[in-house]
Amino acid sequence: MEKIYIKTYGCSNNQAESEIMAGILSKAGYAIADSSDNSIIVIVNTCTVKSRTEDKIIEEIKRLKKRKLIIAGCIVDAYPNIIRKIAPDASIIGTHCITRIDEAVRRMLNNERVEFIDRMHSDKLLLPKKRTSSIIDIIPIESGCISSCAFCATRLAKGSLKSYSIERILNEISRSRSNGYKEFWLTGQDCSCYGIDIGANLPELINSITSNIPGRYFLRIGMQNPLYTKRNVQKLIQAYRHDNVFKFLHLPVQSGSDYILKRMSRGHNVEDYHSIVNEFKKAFPKMTLITDIITGFPGETEDDFEKSINLIKETRPDFVNISKFGSRPGTKASRMKQLTSNTIKERSMRLSEITKEIALEKNREWIGWRGNAIVDEYKKDKKNWLARNTSYKPIIINDNVSLGQIIDVEIINSDRSLIGAVI
Repeated sequence: MEKIYIKTYGCSNNQAESEIMAGILSKAGYAIADSSDNSIIVIVNTCTVKSRTEDKIIEEIKRLKKRKLIIAGCIVDAYPNIIRKIAPDASIIGTHCITRIDEAVRRMLNNERVEFIDRMHSDKLLLPKKRTSSIIDIIPIESGCISSCAFCATRLAKGSLKSYSIERILNEISRSRSNGYKEFWLTGQDCSCYGIDIGANLPELINSITSNIPGRYFLRIGMQNPLYTKRNVQKLIQAYRHDNVFKFLHLPVQSGSDYILKRMSRGHNVEDYHSIVNEFKKAFPKMTLITDIITGFPGETEDDFEKSINLIKETRPDFVNISKFGSRPGTKASRMKQLTSNTIKERSMRLSEITKEIALEKNREWIGWRGNAIVDEYKKDKKNWLARNTSYKPIIINDNVSLGQIIDVEIINSDRSLIGAVI
């Protein structure tokens, strides 16, 4: 069997697309390799979210360009000429064409370079999958978005919103449930705008899953932008009340300054973010909140940055994804006057220290908590288990447990993660 290696960068949606490509290739008779060393073809599934990540991807492509190489994912759709220039012999396959990966591999084995790029969305449900976990299944619920953020290159790749039908999502989860999967990540570029194009919405989808799929399992709802989340806050909270839904909210605010949010074309203001967070925390006091902040966006003054710091101190997220602004070609922000790299780096470091301390404080508040958690990962390097409680907090378990087991646990200590013991 010819061996194919898939290297994945980026978000959970990219991970899902790599699993689909691996499933299609496995069904076609190829073996999926654990490393590039013993593979005949290397597939690099790319990401455009951060310039720093893209730089790493480009260096990896340059390193591999003498191999039989297929470049897939967002960079292909957003910046195909970059790929053609740095790896002219590589085949390229866009994010909307991954179902043709077996054809691309077959033709590459015959020394034929191919380009599959199509702006038309393809449905990525009920396809073959070779999952990386035996417990977690990543379920794409939509592709693209309807926002026009000034900094975002992903929109250039993914295009406008395409929501998948509730019926097909239910069928996908039912298929996985029958194969023993117990944790489902509903993912997309912006889950909050799910259904706007098909007359549905995210609360309706969550309720349909919990009403129609029986048993004990967990749903993790993916990233939601405040712009659309604010439209359905109370309906979302009601849907989140179901025991099968993690009390986990990933709500990127990006800045604590209304002036900068306007320059970013985010469509929401700081008060919108505050209001959503307050309503969720009122309903779920021990919920997990994650947000994103971009430091050094063009035009950001020291006062604007201080507003971001104050917002983080006020809302106290469990974790903050901090991105140093990097200009993405083809975006509105790339045409704005840029801040110096030293200013951007310094602000990122300052914010990182504050967010780390808040995260440690939030973790200490969990000591003594008792409740259920699902064991969803084994850490080979540390020889321990990772479980998630109802708030999706990671809990390190050193006891003898097994993947997929729902355990009763007590939090006995904390650091960057919670330390638990089975009770």
